[in-house]
Amino acid sequence: MDTPPEIDLSLVLVGIIGMLLLAVALVVFFIIYQRRLLRQQNELRDKEREHQRRLLAAAVEVQENERRRIAGDLHDDIGSLLSAARLYLKQLDPSAKAEEHAEIKEETINIVGQIIQNTRRITHDLMPSELEKFGLSAAAEDLCERLNKTGEIKVHFNSTLSQRLSAKREVALYRVIQELVNNTLKHAAADQINLEIGMQRDQFLMRYADDGKGFNTAITQQRGGAGLGLKNMESRISLIDGQLDFQSQPGQGLQVNIHLPLIDLRKT
Repeated sequence: MDTPPEIDLSLVLVGIIGMLLLAVALVVFFIIYQRRLLRQQNELRDKEREHQRRLLAAAVEVQENERRRIAGDLHDDIGSLLSAARLYLKQLDPSAKAEEHAEIKEETINIVGQIIQNTRRITHDLMPSELEKFGLSAAAEDLCERLNKTGEIKVHFNSTLSQRLSAKREVALYRVIQELVNNTLKHAAADQINLEIGMQRDQFLMRYADDGKGFNTAITQQRGGAGLGLKNMESRISLIDGQLDFQSQPGQGLQVNIHLPLIDLRKT
């Protein structure tokens, strides 16, 4: 017996309605998915903009701190010594005998000697002669040797760096090494530091680690990033097109990795 045409028509209608519902469901799902994807992209862009803003603020803070430090050194060390020399020179009496000026002369010479010594120290802090003449590897090795001579901490240094970097990159990397060492000495209560620099494939790599008390990175990041010190370092590395990653846990020390792309390093 043939199926009544009414039943065939109802099945077709049900099928059509089902397909329409499925199509509508797919369209709704696609719209919701696209909105969610767009929202996530916007959130990522907002986070990236905030991250860049913090890096810029950190870069400005680094520059301001450098200016304040230099101004303080010039005012406290050089300015005070020049004032003392001026006072001694004002005591000179042209009509007095030479032997009466002997003590003033000796003190003035000593002060000028201190001015020269402090000027050299400030100049070395601004641009270490080893860094300018021989490059990052030699300057980092000299810094590590000086730390080892203090007896306060043991520093292991290894370099496979076979070429000079651009002056801008060498200065930035050296400043980061200095900041890492200072943070370790001030806060980590560490016994050892390991520092490695070199090339690997298409990148310059630097690895820094100490065995200090470490810190909780999750809590630090919730408070707005890597903290001022690490944020300043990240800013320095960002300005030379590099990347800084750090890891730490309480009782497990600090590990910092820095990567720079191996485009012509002396031109960047």
